[in-house]
Amino acid sequence: MTQNKTLIYKKVPTGLPVAGEHLVIEDRPIDIDSAPEGGVVLEMLYASFDPYLRGKMRDPSIKSYAPAFELNSPIVNGTLGKVIKSNNSDFAEGDLVTGFLPLAEYNRVDKDTIPKINMRKVHNPHNLDLGLFLGPLGMPGLTAWSGLHQIGKPQKGETIFISSAAGAVGQIVGQVAKREGLTVIGSVGDDAKLDFITKELGFDAGFNYKKESPADALP
Repeated sequence: MTQNKTLIYKKVPTGLPVAGEHLVIEDRPIDIDSAPEGGVVLEMLYASFDPYLRGKMRDPSIKSYAPAFELNSPIVNGTLGKVIKSNNSDFAEGDLVTGFLPLAEYNRVDKDTIPKINMRKVHNPHNLDLGLFLGPLGMPGLTAWSGLHQIGKPQKGETIFISSAAGAVGQIVGQVAKREGLTVIGSVGDDAKLDFITKELGFDAGFNYKKESPADALP
């Protein structure tokens, strides 16, 4: 068995999770010498940390759109890893893959679990930073693209307002919208984020909603 550092959910937080109290790193030994029948062994290279995870750190009796995490179990989220052992013809050793997995150094994934965690190969012909496949080229990027093009459907020359504009989704929506000829306005929660969206991302305007109301900021 091999040492396997794993992020474990230990206690329901009442505010922000505290390292060492609500979330701890534990060794959960794992066999990485051979793959399960029809499955693979993965070494995790990148993990995504998203705001919705906090909503899953709750009493399981409280219903929501996503099930609560189980206490004393690993945090599960989007990851990018490398196949180090394979017993599956679709995945070769050395392949890079994404999927929703426990946040641990290593994971064993059996044949039946592969489709359940949406595991798929990463194709990277342009040698992009691998972390991008969990951000702009992952769930946040898909959310941004779908919201803009499948729901909002704005037209060139229109004005779009984006809340949480410095967040993983909002900043992508804003940049794509600018490229497509829209006027982009965003709201954020502090002045550093305001500088980020206007000076670095190229938003046309923005405001700190903790200092200004939309009515005052957008006369």
